[in-house]
Amino acid sequence: MNEPKNPWVQTGEILSIGLLILVSTLIGLAVGRWLDVKLGTYPLLAFVFTLLGVAAGLYETIRILVRATRD
Repeated sequence: MNEPKNPWVQTGEILSIGLLILVSTLIGLAVGRWLDVKLGTYPLLAFVFTLLGVAAGLYETIRILVRATRD
């Protein structure tokens, strides 16, 4: 059987959610702006990749919360 997680580890995972969403959004924005400069499509790809970054951050947030509530 799995041992229960240390409550401090679980708290750390939950507290990292805000940083996770921020970083994934900024990475999406950076990739989108870089592609916009290369392809001359500003601001289309910056917008699309920012939304993808937000979606990725929210997806991972949901995974962390489900895992935390299951344990």
